[in-house]
Amino acid sequence: MKIHCQKSELVDGVQTVQSGLSARTTLPILLNFMMETEKSKLKVVSTDLEMGVKHYIPVEIESEGSITIPARKFADILHSLPENQDIELAADAAGKIQLKCGRTRFDILGAPKSEYPLIPEFSRDEAFTISAVAVGEMIGRTIFSAASDETRHALNGVCWTAKGGVLELAATDGRRLAVASRDVLPKDKEFQIIVPTKILNELMRLLGAWDLPADSKESAWVAVSENQIAFQIRETTLLSRLVGGPYPRYDQLIPSKAQKDQSAVMKTADFLAVTRRAALCAAERGSSVKFVLKPGSLQVSASSPYLEFEDEMPASYQGSEMVVAFNPQFVIDALKRVDSPETSFTLTSSLNPALIEPAGGADYRFVVMPMRI
Repeated sequence: MKIHCQKSELVDGVQTVQSGLSARTTLPILLNFMMETEKSKLKVVSTDLEMGVKHYIPVEIESEGSITIPARKFADILHSLPENQDIELAADAAGKIQLKCGRTRFDILGAPKSEYPLIPEFSRDEAFTISAVAVGEMIGRTIFSAASDETRHALNGVCWTAKGGVLELAATDGRRLAVASRDVLPKDKEFQIIVPTKILNELMRLLGAWDLPADSKESAWVAVSENQIAFQIRETTLLSRLVGGPYPRYDQLIPSKAQKDQSAVMKTADFLAVTRRAALCAAERGSSVKFVLKPGSLQVSASSPYLEFEDEMPASYQGSEMVVAFNPQFVIDALKRVDSPETSFTLTSSLNPALIEPAGGADYRFVVMPMRI
């Protein structure tokens, strides 16, 4: 194999696939990524056997071929090279790689493609498209609530449910819940799967790097099978195994419409600011902030061995007084993702979950479990 390319293109390609590398592995080959000429481009692939990333780089091909390269050392070499220079990369049958950039030369020992795990090809036959902006927003409003506890494996992902053209994403760690839904799918698509947070974080990173405007027409292809999900967008494909096991009936935690008369409406920015101030004074372990809803106001207080805090803000509320405590970070995480000027805060009792959502309704909502006062 022998190719010529721009340094910036090769750096971007290697950075794109680095997330698929295995952090801990007993297979040394997984510390490499694979390069292969294909369709007049250079295909770069990485995998940890749970997730795989495939990216195509524009190059000038002098001779076809493939090789696997130690990923982290190769990335360090690329970053050390002078800017605005072309790179020549050549690999022989013995696995020896020679990289030239101007007068700089590196010789690297790689391994043949035959030692690298196979990555399934993406097929658009059964795939569907979804707005890249929409899926990015839905993931961003849910993924933070997913668990990272290995003992509750099913909660270590985001539940995707498709029915009647509506895609609903839900994530919970047992103490909070985030749900987002959009009418963005073909009517005939029906499934419920649990998607690992790793691939969703990588998809979010890709979309964030492109900084797509809200009205962007960019689409992502999505393919779902019995045990795998794949995303294809621009020159990058992400593939991952699904999380096994049934997902909890999270809809049973969401306060019903009949309970909405116990809602308070407040300015989102003020609600977020007062909760952040209270969080500064909450005890570090098992920290809680007390919220007292009264007609016309919300009183917020917190205390620790060295600090005490109390504040009050206007609230559109006419019900009876209600006292409840929450982990302040859970409330902050929810409010940071409310893009409406006003937020609806629904409480039913000091023991039941609270509902946080944009005032006037929207396609996303957050549920927070209370703490003992």
